Order: sequence, then C-alpha cells, then structure tokens
Amino acid sequence: MKKNHSFLWNFAYETKQFFYQLLRVDIVRQFIAAIRYFCLVIILRRLKTLEPDTGDVGVNTVFMNLKGLKTFSYMGVNRSNLMVQPLTAIRVSRSAPVLSIGPRSEGEILNLLGAGFRNVRGLDLMTYSPWIDLGDMHAMPYKDNAFEVTMLGWVITYSDNRKKAADEIIRVTRNGGIVAVGVEYTSISGEQIEKNLGYEVCGKDRLESVQAILDLFGDHVDHIYFSHDLPKNPPKQWQLMVHFSIKK
Repeated sequence: MKKNHSFLWNFAYETKQFFYQLLRVDIVRQFIAAIRYFCLVIILRRLKTLEPDTGDVGVNTVFMNLKGLKTFSYMGVNRSNLMVQPLTAIRVSRSAPVLSIGPRSEGEILNLLGAGFRNVRGLDLMTYSPWIDLGDMHAMPYKDNAFEVTMLGWVITYSDNRKKAADEIIRVTRNGGIVAVGVEYTSISGEQIEKNLGYEVCGKDRLESVQAILDLFGDHVDHIYFSHDLPKNPPKQWQLMVHFSIKK
C-alpha cells in the first residue's frame, strides 16, 4: 500500500513538473499567456492601470506598455529568457520569493515558473493578472526584505528617478539576495526614436554600461554573478545585463 502511494505521489509530482517545464518553450508560453490575457482582459475586463503623479515615472510609460500588451508576439516575453537563464545557474532556493518588476504580461511570470521558481510575484503600473500587483517600483507595497530575488527586465529606463527605484529594490531584497537588471542599449538617438514612434519617450538619460547600472546601487553591490557588458564595437542594439547579490 505504501509503495503504491509513493508511486502515485511521484507520478503526480513528475507530471506537474513536466507541465511546468513546458512553459520554457516560447510558443507554448506565448499561447498560454495569450489565452489567459483573452480571458482576464477581453472577457472579465480586469485590466487596471496606475498613473503616479510623483514625477518618478517616465513620460508615456503606461501608454507605451499598453500598446505592447496588445501585441500577440510579445505575450510570451521571449526576451526574458536572457534574464531567467543566468538566474537558474545561481544557487537560489526555488521556493524563495521572487519579484518581477514591470513584467507587463504574464509571460515573464510563466517563464520563471517554468524555470522552477514557485513563489513569484509581479509588480507593474498595469495589471490584469492575480499574479501581478498594481504598484510603482519607486514606492513598492511590500515589507522590507520581502524577496530573495528581484528581477528588472528592461524597466529601470522607464524611471526618471533611478536612484529612488534602486533604493526601493535594495529595501525589499533580502541581505545576500539577488538583483537581476536588464537594459537595452541603442545607438539610435532619442530624438530619432521619438520621430519614428510619433510621441515622446522616456529614458533619454541612458544607461550605457553595466557599471552605470551598478552605480545606482552603490556600496550595496556585493558579488557579481553574471555580467553582459557593451563590447568595444557595439552594434546598433545590445542587451546590457547584470546579476548581483545585495549586501546591507
């Protein structure tokens, strides 16, 4: 009887793990995120937005991200692979609390779940998901030391007060916890981007090196686990990424 019970438990566990791991497949994650978006936004009308009046958030941030949210190809947030994969190589308990700041859709949350993390929350200026809290990264609705991992994939550039955002990240991340930051470098001028898009964009004061990212966190940067810096002869676009631990 005990052997049968053990076999059934293991079978159920492995089956559950199999379906979680399917979330690492971009097209699978994309379809699941799109179906959930359709149910939660189109049918149940659960989309909410926040427009802080503090001046900390860059101009047109919510507008730009709402436009992106309506793009089916973005639902899986395939770019989040670049942040999640290095994170899986760092020794972190998969039951540890993880915060994804600015995930936009559920794709990044699903990617983290597929990577084995089981305690994931999101925070964004817009949300339709029970997994993503509505809030501003400059004044997060969480207690001190609430998270073991804090991930910011291509979101810090939306801030007009990046030091304040960094201080909040330090506050909610545990001593020794991991902070993962991604920033897109481009050689195209802000003026040209605005001309192409037809509206004003944020992030004119650009972060163009890993060191510029780390400088936001000052003496709280401890061990650097992963760094993807700008090469000597960079292309028009490049992904700057750094994963490091926090000391308090």
